[in-house]
Amino acid sequence: MSVKVLIADSSLITRDIIRHHLECGGCQVVAETETSGQTMDLIRTTAPSVVTLGVGLKGSPSSDALSLFRTIRKESPKTLVVIVGATQNPDNQGIFLREGALECIGEPFDSPGLERMWKRLSDVYPELKRSAQAASGR
Repeated sequence: MSVKVLIADSSLITRDIIRHHLECGGCQVVAETETSGQTMDLIRTTAPSVVTLGVGLKGSPSSDALSLFRTIRKESPKTLVVIVGATQNPDNQGIFLREGALECIGEPFDSPGLERMWKRLSDVYPELKRSAQAASGR
């Protein structure tokens, strides 16, 4: 069973980096989106195991990453959410983590942030440990 991931971020470069790291570790990226409106539609249709959610996701003025995160948690409570870009604001990061985010990683990406994300994902999905080790040549 592969771990299905939806990447939601307004930056194509960020989506490319996240996709590369996830696919190298054995995840299957089932969809990508750059808007908050598309995110919930894609979650409902693709049923991902994990969503990476960029805090700067394009959307309507009334929609922000925290409200979208809360909607994801309410409608799809088993879906794990990794927040991308929340580390610039420690208050927001704390809110996301307290409300159930799997991890918060910063941008620009750094090795410690990506390693934390992998550790958390592989704790939930042990098969990713083997895939990540194989991808890194270990």
